[in-house]
Amino acid sequence: MGQYCFIIRRVIEIINHKSSKKTELKSKEETTIRKNKQFFEVDCEQELFNDIGNYEPNERLEKSKLEDFSSSSSSSSSSSSSSSTKSITTTTDLSSLPTECLTQIFKNLGGIQELFVCLLVCRSWCRNVIPILWSKPFDKLSKDCRYKLIRTYITCLSEEEKIFLNSKLLKYGFKIPNTKNSLFNYSIYLKELSYVELYQSVDSGIKYYRKSFIGRNTYKLTYLITKSLCKMFLTKNITDPSYNLQSFKIEKYFIQIDDIFPNIELFTKFYPGLSQITKFSFNYYNPISDNLFKFLQHFPSLCKGLYHLDITLPYFENNQIIIDLIISIIKAQRNLQEFNLSGARIGANFIIPVLFSFHYNSLISIKFQNINFHKVNLRSITSCKKLENLTIYHCTGLIKSSLPLLVNNFNSSHYYNNDIGMRLKSLNIGCSPKCSQIPKLILESLLSTTCKELCLDLITPEIINAIKNRCQNVTTLKLRDYFISNDDDVTTESSSSTSNSLLYNLFHSLLLEKLTIIISPKNSDYEELNILAKDLPSSCWYLELQCGYSVRKLCELLLSDESVAPIRVLIINYLKLDISHLMIVRDFAMVKGTLKYFGIGGRNDFDKDELDVIKELQYKYNVTVNLES
Repeated sequence: MGQYCFIIRRVIEIINHKSSKKTELKSKEETTIRKNKQFFEVDCEQELFNDIGNYEPNERLEKSKLEDFSSSSSSSSSSSSSSSTKSITTTTDLSSLPTECLTQIFKNLGGIQELFVCLLVCRSWCRNVIPILWSKPFDKLSKDCRYKLIRTYITCLSEEEKIFLNSKLLKYGFKIPNTKNSLFNYSIYLKELSYVELYQSVDSGIKYYRKSFIGRNTYKLTYLITKSLCKMFLTKNITDPSYNLQSFKIEKYFIQIDDIFPNIELFTKFYPGLSQITKFSFNYYNPISDNLFKFLQHFPSLCKGLYHLDITLPYFENNQIIIDLIISIIKAQRNLQEFNLSGARIGANFIIPVLFSFHYNSLISIKFQNINFHKVNLRSITSCKKLENLTIYHCTGLIKSSLPLLVNNFNSSHYYNNDIGMRLKSLNIGCSPKCSQIPKLILESLLSTTCKELCLDLITPEIINAIKNRCQNVTTLKLRDYFISNDDDVTTESSSSTSNSLLYNLFHSLLLEKLTIIISPKNSDYEELNILAKDLPSSCWYLELQCGYSVRKLCELLLSDESVAPIRVLIINYLKLDISHLMIVRDFAMVKGTLKYFGIGGRNDFDKDELDVIKELQYKYNVTVNLES
């Protein structure tokens, strides 16, 4: 697959080179299209989502581009290769690969821009890239592009639905264009649907085409178009199950208004509807509309095959009816594997026991965030034998008696044998310094004994002691927006001495192989990397820095004589990464000779000097460089 990805990237470079020569011509074409842009009026009716009324000239232009790019890329590939016959054969082999292989290659290729370029190579590539691009079209969609997405989806509506929708829009004096169907039926490729994102995109599109509507309430128009599009996504007429809608999300934006969220008939009368989704996300906000309330009531009968359930409740929600609806959804699922619950300050004592009781044999991942564990007994979590990942983030009310006990605690009437219970692989603990006892309690319980990956945001002497005593299997450590809290018992003699530092003690108390430091750019300590070369143990071969740091600190970390860590994988994600940082990495590869992989994140473009350093890493020191980490 790596070889195929390299070949595809080479084709992309050739196409981009050819495209740059046509930028001026393309700009002139777009200017002409904008000048010809018009809106048609039929009596009092106005067409929405119609730029020029006819897309055929654009289709001819795209077809000519496809032919041009295909021929030019093939000829350029041939000339750049030592053998033109081999180049043509390679291209043919790529096109003749099975769809499943091409799909996996394109999924691992890189970003969206590379996939867009691949559309123009040949029909085979186009057919395989389109489903990937249109599976999550709302993801990271800018506001300026929303109208384009909705315009394309409207062309995918059936003729019957267009006629029906126009009959509803007629009384408001508007209509949608009755254009030909698009080249692809893009709607069948959608896998993740957020009703709020769809609604916002339609609303943004209406106001794009009718500037006079900006600042006005257009929810009735928006609702009608959104409902038709939602119906189209719910009634996919497909035989390939891989194109089924997989995820449905409801957020709290305007869900308390009945004219925003559709009535229950939209979800009950059309097949497959939501029957095939495997993920449901619900962000509850009080009060909710009658339509949404009925939807939650019917959801257990609409969908029984969820793998992933994500529930977010208001901070102090005390509506027992909503709690009961959530419980009924949990009970209705056959094989729930991932469960996230956030914000349940009240009601967790009802939800969590039902979760463990009904899905103890299938749960793989659980996340509790901002939960009040008062009256919640977490000892039954040990019955979840397949559980691998557990996150307890900013929760309260957790006490020692509610956690599963260690096997050697014979003084208690309850003890659990870890050999027949769960075996966690990853444990993520987040807590404020004011509740420092909670991470300590969790680490001293049965939950931490089998973990191989540990994530913390608080470091204290008590936490380090608990890790030393209980977490002997941890080889991967992540520190996320962490806070170091020292006490009088653990001090350092001077700022230059790290032998007694908390970080040194933490890293050297483990057989640490992989270390990741994550500090949000919004954090005031974003550029305060306080790790020294001496802190890294000799067992650490993987280092990922998602934080800020000065050139001096990076130099001290990587090139210091005190460095004993044989770093083979280095990933840097820093918004202000410059050539000085790259030169230090190059010198590290030259001096230490251990670096095999270097990933760069946070930067989208590099100047000539920076690219020269990167190429030197690749070709002189044989380091694999990934610019999209």
